[in-house]
Amino acid sequence: MTVCVHSPNDVLYPVLVLAILASACTWTGTNPASTSVELQHHFTSSKASYVITPPEHLQTVQTAVDACAGNIEILLWTDILSEDTSGARLVDGHRTLHDLLQRPRTRTLEARLDAIPNNLPATIFSTSGTTGLPKMIQRTHRELILESKATEDAPKPYHVRRLYCTPMFHAYSFTDMTINTFRLGLPSFYMRRYDHSFARKVRQFSATETLVAPPVLMRLSNQAEADPEERQNIQSIRTVICAGAPLSAQLRSKFTQLFDCPVRLIQGWGMSEGGWFTTFRYPECDDTGSVGRPVQGYEIRTSGLDHLVVDGSRLASELLVRAPQMPRSYLDNPSATAEAFTKDGWLKTGDIGYIEDGKIYLVDRVKDMIKVNGWSVAPAELEAALYKNPRVLDAAVVGHGSGVEEHPVIFVVPKGGEVSPADITDHLLHFVARFKVAKCEVKFTHSIPRNPSAKILRKSLRQQL
Repeated sequence: MTVCVHSPNDVLYPVLVLAILASACTWTGTNPASTSVELQHHFTSSKASYVITPPEHLQTVQTAVDACAGNIEILLWTDILSEDTSGARLVDGHRTLHDLLQRPRTRTLEARLDAIPNNLPATIFSTSGTTGLPKMIQRTHRELILESKATEDAPKPYHVRRLYCTPMFHAYSFTDMTINTFRLGLPSFYMRRYDHSFARKVRQFSATETLVAPPVLMRLSNQAEADPEERQNIQSIRTVICAGAPLSAQLRSKFTQLFDCPVRLIQGWGMSEGGWFTTFRYPECDDTGSVGRPVQGYEIRTSGLDHLVVDGSRLASELLVRAPQMPRSYLDNPSATAEAFTKDGWLKTGDIGYIEDGKIYLVDRVKDMIKVNGWSVAPAELEAALYKNPRVLDAAVVGHGSGVEEHPVIFVVPKGGEVSPADITDHLLHFVARFKVAKCEVKFTHSIPRNPSAKILRKSLRQQL
């Protein structure tokens, strides 16, 4: 039984996730910015039986559920730490989390947890992998336990107090925010999302660590650079982990120079297919641009194919990863599995890089994924939405720019009549979340270059840019 949680960050979110896992159910999370079309795909692909959502997202979720073939019940999010005095169910008779509360049974929680097999499915993450539409990757209790242990850091000479603003439903943050916070007893504070109050909250809670993506680091750096008070607010920070997109040397320098005492700014690398692949354990720091060393249990090697010369001396190729805590297939998607995984369990990451002194360096991508503010945007998803527009004859999407400037460029062959860039983006907003469209650039063309089998020649489009 799969339970989908459709909610922004909340202090009750990890409690709810752990309750789902302790009930031998499978958790899956969705982006609260998703459209009903995106949610329908997620609910269907993950085989969701229940969706838990706050009332403010009920209409979007209801539309998605109505479009699904299966029987999915919607449960409304309520604060289960407070007493329910309403005496009635909420909107349209939907049950709430309070309706699910049960008195302790004869078996203890520990006994119930011990009865759950390690190989039982625990989580389902939505991932675009290296190409194509979003797919589902299923992970077991054993795999989550191994990952939570592997990402545990070495002891530190300061009190670890974490302020989180990254999304809990994303594989980047999930293990730390929902498991290690409790397992390691780390004082942790959750923001619903990053906003202008982040620096003040660092000071308010004496936060010493945080997880960010480069666009958040850029916004925080600009804010602290422009305001001496905000710069003072972040001085308690000792370690920042940055992942989700490449971190430029310029942004690294700009951020670290804001501190009176040295701050560890380290990178991490991973995918929903296996969580974190690399990072740096305390006290190691790095300013060479590496995304880290392999975390415990992971093997990383280069494919040795399609060599690319880097800096005139090093050779880079696609990186492959393998680990006991990594699944080896997508849920009910054998063709995508065959494309992404080798027969002996290596995942083709789609990232081009090299290994030097045991450290991993990323230099390019062979996969189609576009990184927008740290989020993965699949060209195939945007193209599928574009094909539903009767005024579009053909279309293709590629990424352009690097780092925080990377964004989708949409090539459109119009089908008669006048069509504007605004018409294209307005159409897309009916099918995909706003963050996937906000930075889009639209270009009109007479034809889309394709090979004899009709595959889009994205390299040719990038060369045009």
